[in-house]
Amino acid sequence: MLAPVLSYAQKEKEEEKNKDSDGILNLVHAERTVKVPSIKENGEKRKKDDIKYFGAVQFRVGNNDIACDSAIVYVNDDRMEAYNVTVTNPVYFTTKSGMLQYNQATKTATASRDVNITALNGSLVGTAESVEIDLKKENYRIGLGSINPPKQAK
Repeated sequence: MLAPVLSYAQKEKEEEKNKDSDGILNLVHAERTVKVPSIKENGEKRKKDDIKYFGAVQFRVGNNDIACDSAIVYVNDDRMEAYNVTVTNPVYFTTKSGMLQYNQATKTATASRDVNITALNGSLVGTAESVEIDLKKENYRIGLGSINPPKQAK
């Protein structure tokens, strides 16, 4: 009879720790930054330039660290594309992928191209071609996508 009460209390405590994230993409480090004129489809120049980052690039969204080789931030669209990416969080998983597309308006990202998800202890949780990552909270959640469990050793 106490199990539902304990389960609810445990869930409430977990949610209390995992507060809402502002979703803002904060640059922590980049070896090189290049501004690129942003152009609309009809050929008109947009208000703000896009920004390309190269070399040991690091961003932060909430408690989530995003490390990559290079990235381009589409300032006018509140979007970012990053390449050879690792998304880490001190509480949950580490996700590695060839590409990450982040939408600041929805606070969601799509990791694609050989996605590997590992637990805090370093053991492989699974692989996928694409997964959705919810960055609405301080500690990210993995959502949509078909995650394949690791292959068992024979």
